[in-house]
Amino acid sequence: MCGRYALTLAGKLDQISFPEESVQLELELPWECYNIAPTVQAPILDHDRTLKLSRWGLIPYWAKEPLKRPLFNARSETAASKNSFRTAYKEHRCAVPASGYFEWFQPPEQDKQPHFVRPQVEDLFWFAGLACDWSAKGSEEAQSTFTILTRSSEGLPVAWLHDRSPIPLAWDDVKLWLDREIEVEDLESKHLFAAPYRVSTAVNSVRNDTPENIEPVE
Repeated sequence: MCGRYALTLAGKLDQISFPEESVQLELELPWECYNIAPTVQAPILDHDRTLKLSRWGLIPYWAKEPLKRPLFNARSETAASKNSFRTAYKEHRCAVPASGYFEWFQPPEQDKQPHFVRPQVEDLFWFAGLACDWSAKGSEEAQSTFTILTRSSEGLPVAWLHDRSPIPLAWDDVKLWLDREIEVEDLESKHLFAAPYRVSTAVNSVRNDTPENIEPVE
């Protein structure tokens, strides 16, 4: 699963060859976030090639109000058919920029220990995501919402942490994913994760959003 992640992209917009960028965009979006949690606003690359803020936790277009339990992850095995996600899978994909994600491991008779998982090579990767523009009843203003697709972690270096992991996109796959030219099955054989390392328990609180969250500890 993926319930927290980090994004450190300040000054790195030149890594993104599309869409049209501007200095103002870099000022407006929170490109340094060290503890992104469900229901917060985070950047996504939408299917229309725009970078925008979106609420993490997809709200299906047919929902009358935000769900009590945010849909922040979608299982890749059922996303194309499940009622909550199938329309987004067919019509509204997105890519979620990330510098890594957090996962908690619980050794026997010990407290859970947070770990951070970085990209294997680059300092940025993208998660395969689905998006939905949702409007409250009686409102003419739509709110962008998104979820991150997950897969079985079997065979990956993160398998000992959790049996699920987010699906990463190499940059060459981002356009293909947004344009629906590849399916989720085409991505599941790829692994872009480096070995996880332990980080401070400060990340346990969503109020802590500092670079120390992604620094290794003994």
